[in-house]
Amino acid sequence: MANPYPIALRERAVRAYETSTETYHEVADRFEVHINTLCRWVQRARDLGDVAPFDRGGGWRSPVDLPVLHRLVALRPDRTTDELTRAYNAAVVSSARVHRSSILRALQRTRYVFNKGRSNKIVRASKPSAAPFADGSRT
Repeated sequence: MANPYPIALRERAVRAYETSTETYHEVADRFEVHINTLCRWVQRARDLGDVAPFDRGGGWRSPVDLPVLHRLVALRPDRTTDELTRAYNAAVVSSARVHRSSILRALQRTRYVFNKGRSNKIVRASKPSAAPFADGSRT
């Protein structure tokens, strides 16, 4: 989602429309905004007395309970992701079951990785050992 227009621009555009005899089209062209955007700003200024953007909403929260997931990994770090998902769904009291991909994303988000060595364990990712170059890159 794009960032909202600055409040100063919004106020100038609304003030220009309110204090002049120009049409919405002319003011919108002058400030290089779409006419519908200017109409919303003017309506908002009339209704609320303010042209500040609304707070961003929405988003999605993961249904995975991280403390439960971390406890299950600590108990048996050698589980496959399918086994871990079944154990998680059995351990969680709520009726919302989660999919294996949700478990994988939760593990990645909390910096767990899968060891592919002899032990096939789920472990916390270690910090990179190589010092960064002067430009901040590692390669």
